[in-house]
Amino acid sequence: MTKIRPDSPVVRQTDVYERTDALIVSLEPRCLTIRLKGRREAHTVDYGAILDLARKLAYRRGLQRGA
Repeated sequence: MTKIRPDSPVVRQTDVYERTDALIVSLEPRCLTIRLKGRREAHTVDYGAILDLARKLAYRRGLQRGA
């Protein structure tokens, strides 16, 4: 597994596209940053917020299935 270090975040281009621009993901020690390739505007999300969102989505899926 790749270690995420403060001096060199892990940056990857994904297979997700917004029109013609690829989504770039940067993994940093305390957050994840996403941006479109060739753009300067970036959005940073705390890992805790991502986990909360995943739990909410799982809960909603459970409700939709009638669990």
